[in-house]
Amino acid sequence: MLKFHFHKYKYGKELLVDCFKISEIAGRSISLKELHATTFYEIFLFLEGEGAIIFEGSRLDFKSPVVLLLPPARPRQWDLHTRPDCSMVIFEGEFMETFLKDHLFLHRLHYFGNYDCPPILPLQKNDVNIFQQLTDNIREEIKSQSFDSQQLLRAYLYQLLIQLNRHYTGFYQLKGNLYQNTDMLKFRDFLKKYIREKQTVKEYADLLKMNRNRLNQLCHDTFGKDAHIIIRGELLQSCKNELLGSNKTIAEISYEHNFSAPSNFVRFFKSLAKISPAAYRAEYAD
Repeated sequence: MLKFHFHKYKYGKELLVDCFKISEIAGRSISLKELHATTFYEIFLFLEGEGAIIFEGSRLDFKSPVVLLLPPARPRQWDLHTRPDCSMVIFEGEFMETFLKDHLFLHRLHYFGNYDCPPILPLQKNDVNIFQQLTDNIREEIKSQSFDSQQLLRAYLYQLLIQLNRHYTGFYQLKGNLYQNTDMLKFRDFLKKYIREKQTVKEYADLLKMNRNRLNQLCHDTFGKDAHIIIRGELLQSCKNELLGSNKTIAEISYEHNFSAPSNFVRFFKSLAKISPAAYRAEYAD
C-alpha cells in the first residue's frame, strides 16, 4: 500500500499545514487508483463533480458540494466519475495540538474518529462560501508568508475545524458533549494506543480510574452505545487496517491483536464485518 508523508519543507522553512488545488500536485491527485494512506489529516472541498471513495473497505458515494474529512493512517481509494478540481487542506496533528497545548483536540472533532457516520459532509449552497473563504484564507497566507503567518494559519485552521464540526454534528444529529467530556476523549485516545493488547471494558475503566458501570454510562450518554461495542468496533478497525495496509498473514494479525487462535479471529471478524478476513483483503486490497 502506498503511504504519503507530509512535505514539511515545501516552502523552505518548516510548515505543517498546506492548502492547494488538487490540479497543482502531479502524481498525487484524487485520480490515484491505488490503495493508499497518509500520515497527515486531509480536508477536501468539492464544489463540482461526484464519485466515491473506498474508505477502510466501505464504498462511500458523494456528490458536490461536499467536504471529505479524512484522518491519517486510514486506507482509501478514489473512484471518481469525472476528474473535478477541488481545494485541499492538509496538516500534521502537532500543528494544532502543540499550539493549543491539548493533545486531545483532534479527538474532540466528531468527523475524525466517528465509525458510525461517514467522513462526508454534504453542504448547502449557503454553507459553501463559509468554507471556501476559510480555505482561500489559508492558501493565500501560505503564499504570502510573513513572520507571523504560523499564528494566523493556526487561527484560520482552528476556525475551519470548528465550523466543520458544528456543521457535521448538526447534519448527523450527533450529541455535542464529546467536546467537553474529557473522560471520553481519553477513552478514545486509549483505544488507539492499546487496542491490540487491551480489549475489555474493565481494562479501559482501570486506565480511566473509574468502574465499569460508570464507563458504560458515559459511553452510552456520549456515543449511544455500551463500552464493549465501542471496543469491538475499534478492534475490528485495527484488524481491517492491518489486512489492507500490510502483508502480514491472517495468523500474524490475529496473534498481534491478542486472539488466542486464528480461528477465533476469523469468527470475530465475520461476526462484525459479515465477511472473512481473507475475503475482505482480497476484495479491497487488490
